[in-house]
Amino acid sequence: MIQRKQTLFLLLSFVLIVVCMSTQVATLYGNDGIAFANVFNLWITDGQGQHSFSSAPLFGILLVSALLSLVSIFMYMKRKLQAGLCLLLMFLLVIWYIALAVLIQHVGTNAHLEWPTVLPAVSVILTFMARKGVLADEKLVRSLDRIR
Repeated sequence: MIQRKQTLFLLLSFVLIVVCMSTQVATLYGNDGIAFANVFNLWITDGQGQHSFSSAPLFGILLVSALLSLVSIFMYMKRKLQAGLCLLLMFLLVIWYIALAVLIQHVGTNAHLEWPTVLPAVSVILTFMARKGVLADEKLVRSLDRIR
């Protein structure tokens, strides 16, 4: 199982999603250029240390994505299901970016995105490569079945 390249891609994707889930994703600035809030996936911390959980859907999407990535690693015997889970995982990570954009639009201030916001995009690329490997394995198995 672990020797398959797609398993390594999915494992690395899982790690990147967890790192993104546990770090700050943006800093919000006012019109005067002073930072007034830090955006995490689970909450937004303002200057007084108060927490607003309006960004909790971001955490939920990443939590489901991390679990989906982990589950898809262990679906190596069911390649069609694994390829479908990879497709769903990529879709969820794109939805995370849309939710982040909506959240920043809703707050209505200047936002500076931090480096962890790149991690879901890298995870999408890794998941795409894993799906491509899964489909190649499925094609190989079908060709061997045809020869028999």
